[in-house]
Formats: sequence, structure tokens, C-alpha cells
Amino acid sequence: YDVSDAVSKGDFDAIIPTMLSTLPTIIIAIVIVLVLSASMSTLSSLVLTSSSTVTLDFIAPLCEKKKPFNEKKQMLCIRAFIVVFIVISAVIAIMQYQNKNMLIAQMMGVSWGALAGAFLAPFLYGLYWKKATRAACWVSFLFSTIFMIANIFVKASFPAILQSPINAGAFCMVAGLIIVPVVSLFTS
Repeated sequence: YDVSDAVSKGDFDAIIPTMLSTLPTIIIAIVIVLVLSASMSTLSSLVLTSSSTVTLDFIAPLCEKKKPFNEKKQMLCIRAFIVVFIVISAVIAIMQYQNKNMLIAQMMGVSWGALAGAFLAPFLYGLYWKKATRAACWVSFLFSTIFMIANIFVKASFPAILQSPINAGAFCMVAGLIIVPVVSLFTS
């Protein structure tokens, strides 16, 4: 196999398919089944976790103030969010397919950056520092999420070092470690 063509064209997502193309059909079939199984397992666990977290930790407490949010309503809400998150995943996959400039590795960098930037500082300070406030955690979460979304859509307006999703994610992690204590000092 010759992966140099794919690399020279900048199509890094084609390296593995190019390497696999020289293998026997049965090996390719096994690899495809394994990749699809891993992808579906990851998607299902992420979708279930995300939908239950949004429902039980965010929506349920808001609804409890007005009237009881019973188990039947919670399950209906979780199922609705499962559909929403799967649709979002499908849209992202279609966008990635249509936009040949967006590599899977870049998409992983964006998601890693958004998650790590949004949750690292609130998690660490929440565990080890009693003065961390809810407002500080929200500011850190919103900063990292908005920053990483902006990195997707207006990447060219970022400084050169922050145009990489991995560097932007690392920046969000460091920024969160600064934002949480600073905002906590000014909020109760």
C-alpha cells in the first residue's frame, strides 16, 4: 500500500482505508464490523448519558419548582433528548462528509476541547476548593463552550496558535482554571 498519496493530498482520513484496501475481503469485513460496533457502542453510551444528564440534572430540578416531574415524564424527556442527540450526531456526520476540510481528528479535537475546557476546572475546584461558586462554574462552562463553537465557525479570526482545535481546547482548560477562582471571589 502507498499512503503517501493520501498524506500528500492532506486527506488523513483516507490513510486507514488505503492501508486496508490491500487486505483480503474477509479481513476488511471484520474490521468494518468492529469499527461499526465500537462506533455504535460509543454513540449509544454518549447519547444515553447526555440525555439522562440533561433531563435529570437540569430539566427535572427546574420542573420540580412548578409541579412534580414524575418518572414517566422523565423517561419521555430522556427519549426525546435521545432523538435530538442522534439527529445532531447525524447532522455533524453529514457535514463532515460534505466538508472535506473537516477531518475526524479535528472534530475529536473540538469535542475534547469543549468538554475538557468546560468541565475540568469546575470539577477540580468543586472537589478541592470549598469557595468555588455556581456562577463561576457556569462562566467557565459557557466560556469554553462558546470559545470552541467559535473555533469551528470563525477559526480564521483566531490567533494562529489557537486555530488548532487541540490548542484551543488546551487554552480553554487553562482559562477555566483561572476563571473559576476569579469569578468565585466576586460571587457568593
